[in-house]
Amino acid sequence: MGQQIDIAKFIMLKKQELGDEDDASIVKLEVCTQSIHRWLQYCEYHYVNLKDAAKEPNLRFDRISVYLRAGETVPVRYVYEANIAAFLNSLHALLDSFPYLLNLFIPVKDDPEVASIKWELSFIKKYEQMPFYNELIDFLMDITFHKVKGYVNTIKHKHLIRISNKWDHLEFEEYSYKKPCRIEQGKLITQSEIVAGENVISFIEECYNELIPKLFNLCNSVLYFKAAQLANDL
Repeated sequence: MGQQIDIAKFIMLKKQELGDEDDASIVKLEVCTQSIHRWLQYCEYHYVNLKDAAKEPNLRFDRISVYLRAGETVPVRYVYEANIAAFLNSLHALLDSFPYLLNLFIPVKDDPEVASIKWELSFIKKYEQMPFYNELIDFLMDITFHKVKGYVNTIKHKHLIRISNKWDHLEFEEYSYKKPCRIEQGKLITQSEIVAGENVISFIEECYNELIPKLFNLCNSVLYFKAAQLANDL
């Protein structure tokens, strides 16, 4: 997965900032960071299981007949379909947790439970004077991130996305997402795009090897800023 993150450092630095204060934000931050750690483990679990289930021999048996692997109670098609959905659901939850984490760690909203704390430009711009702001914008504009959102929103609100077995690889049949184009007059401009025929495993690998480490890099930039800020306050 490349770059890693010391998730416990968010708690350590926040406690250092607040000293002995009994602050409710610490409790919320602990719950949030524990949740992020869990989502990461879920992503890892489903990624490994998906890669195993989608090996070429399994796909060939799946095309020929209803194929159950030894020790499993459902066909291998259900195994790889379930792990695709579970990986992307877990990843989506992980990514959507970040704005909430960020506001707990460096508050810009007094009420951490308000619905406006999310991956939207109006919230992100609250950090415009921070050195990690450009990384926030870059992540907001990331196409892979928006594909993940499009996939999850479709299966959550409409229907499961069909997966086509091409004998030696898997493909998404079709789903749509909002592709970020540009920022104009303080708004993120998007356009609807269709994903069709994309290699499923290649996309999942891109999420695992590039998108998750990109979030780690962003988290580490936020941690570095806070650590430097606290050092200067000494």
